[in-house]
Amino acid sequence: MVEPFDIFLVRPNKELQWLEPSNTLPEAMARIAQLGPGEYVIFSQKTGNKLAISVPSGSKPQSAS
Repeated sequence: MVEPFDIFLVRPNKELQWLEPSNTLPEAMARIAQLGPGEYVIFSQKTGNKLAISVPSGSKPQSAS
């Protein structure tokens, strides 16, 4: 079974690096919070939507929309 969400790290050159799958959006958000500061993208396999997430140092993830 393919999980419905994929988590990507946005590299300094703006390329996306796949990190891991996730079953739910809240689970993906929680995982990004564990990964720490950086720029991330959550991709929905079901809808094709992308959600940009920015995690500043010492902060929880926030949507960059």
